[in-house]
Amino acid sequence: MKLFEYQAKELLKEYGIPIPRSELARNLREAIAAFRRLPHPVVLKSQVLAGGRGKAGGILAASNEEQVTEAFAKIVNLEIGGERPSSVLVEASVPHEAEMYLSITLDRGARAFVVISSKAGGVEVESLKGRVVRKISNRGITKAEARSVAKKLHLSGEKRGRFLRILANLERLSREKECELAEINPLAVTKSGGLKALDAKVILDDNALFRHPEFSKLHPEDEFEGEASRQGFAFVRLEGNIAVVGNGAGLVLSTLDLVADAGGNPACFLDLGGGAQRERVEAAVNLVNKQPNADRILVNIFGGITRTTDVAEGIKSVIEQGGMKPIYARISGAEEREAREILTKTPVHLYPSPLEAVEAAVRSQ
Repeated sequence: MKLFEYQAKELLKEYGIPIPRSELARNLREAIAAFRRLPHPVVLKSQVLAGGRGKAGGILAASNEEQVTEAFAKIVNLEIGGERPSSVLVEASVPHEAEMYLSITLDRGARAFVVISSKAGGVEVESLKGRVVRKISNRGITKAEARSVAKKLHLSGEKRGRFLRILANLERLSREKECELAEINPLAVTKSGGLKALDAKVILDDNALFRHPEFSKLHPEDEFEGEASRQGFAFVRLEGNIAVVGNGAGLVLSTLDLVADAGGNPACFLDLGGGAQRERVEAAVNLVNKQPNADRILVNIFGGITRTTDVAEGIKSVIEQGGMKPIYARISGAEEREAREILTKTPVHLYPSPLEAVEAAVRSQ
């Protein structure tokens, strides 16, 4: 999930990274009020997720209220990449003598973060000259790794110290908030040697959003997630085709990993929670059966507080309604034998272990 610039900068500020003074304006009155409170001149910036705002005319400077009025009208009526902004960031202009680039990006293949930096910022990362690329520790960037990046950039003195603090804080933000990308471009170098993030881009890992309720209000409620919340279970939509249902976040997460390791792609994370009764199971299976991108359902249940017979009855009830997608299930624990008997005459594919159920779900066409 991409964040708007103002949201990304709120995160940077939370992690101690210097940003310019700014205020968000949703109408002209708010824009003029912000201009009066901020140092002049200011920059008005379109809040859209599309790139290329500057070239498209979505970033305009203003030194008086008349210019603010003119710039605001242009920006709110300007479509960029198919988007029209619902808000404009009014930001104090920062005089500076140089621009740098700094980002932390997730390398999924290596399951590690990578630092990319350059003394020439303000351009797309692909166009960076003299960029430094450094893979860093999964446990957090070490002082040696950070100093290595600063050394390759030929930074020294107070600028080096400020850069190291920003790098450490940006890496901590990326790791703690589970970002796919946390980018500062440009990182301005002021005449006094200070560093300030003039623009920021943050992309959150969709697969990790359920661990970060603080981000739930940053995007409109997903209809499936809303229904799950009302029914009392946790649901996160993913991009694959195998709906994953289980009881307990740890069990569901490990099942997601098994699916990925087997070459599959999960369509959702659905945690029934402890003590799920037949009605909740029925609602959960109904929900994933309606999920457009899911073409099969993988159920992994270990019955403790949750009675496996309730799980079986809930699944059977949805099957009897018709139009059921293929189900691959491992159901074990309390009342396991009875649960399997309930499902014996249904189309559910039952397996004794999670791995066998996962492999069957991934292999099926």
